[in-house]
Amino acid sequence: MIVTISNLYGCGAVAVAQRVAAELGYELIDSQLPVVVAKRMQITPVQAQAADETGRSLGARLLSSLELATPEVAVTGFGQTFDEEYVREVQEAVREFAALGNVVIVGRGAGAVLGRRPDVVRIFMYAPRDWRIERIVAELGLEYKAAASEVDRIDRARRAHLRDWYNVEIGSPAIVDLGIDTATFGTEGSAKLVIDAVHAR
Repeated sequence: MIVTISNLYGCGAVAVAQRVAAELGYELIDSQLPVVVAKRMQITPVQAQAADETGRSLGARLLSSLELATPEVAVTGFGQTFDEEYVREVQEAVREFAALGNVVIVGRGAGAVLGRRPDVVRIFMYAPRDWRIERIVAELGLEYKAAASEVDRIDRARRAHLRDWYNVEIGSPAIVDLGIDTATFGTEGSAKLVIDAVHAR
C-alpha cells in the first residue's frame, strides 16, 4: 500500500507520518525526495528545497520571466521553465517511490500525482491556524509574529502549487480520501486513524 500525506504547515503531519511508517513497517519518503530530484536536475539539495518552498503563483512566475526576458518567454513562447522541469521530476520521483510499495509519502502533491487508486490512501492533515502557530512557536522558538508569517507563507505556497500544477484546492475531496484534524486527535490518535484507513483499504 501507499500512503500520501498532504497537510497545512505546522499541524504535525511529519510526526504522524513517522509513527505510521514505523508501525506499518513502511518506508517514509520525505526529505530524501528533493535530494533525488536534485541529483536528476544536477542542482544542489538546497536549491531543490528552495524550489519546493517558493510556491510562486503561475502569474508571478510568468511575470518574472517577462521581466527577465528569459529565452523561454522571448524565444520559444513559454517553453519548459525550471519550475516545469522541477515539477516533472518530482512527479516522476513520486511515481518511482510509489512503485516500490509500502511507503508513506509526505507532501509534494503526491495525492494529486498518483490519483485515486486501490493501492493508495490519500490523507490530508489540518488544524486551526492559531493552534499551528503556537506549535511552531513552541517547537522552533520563534516569536509569535514570525511563526504566524511562516505559517501563512507556506500555506499560500502549497495552495498555489496545487492550483498551478493540478488545478485543485488543498484538502479537496478530488485528491483526499481522509481528512484528519491533528489538533483534535493528536499525533497518536491521528496515526491510528491513518493505520485504520490503510487496513480498511
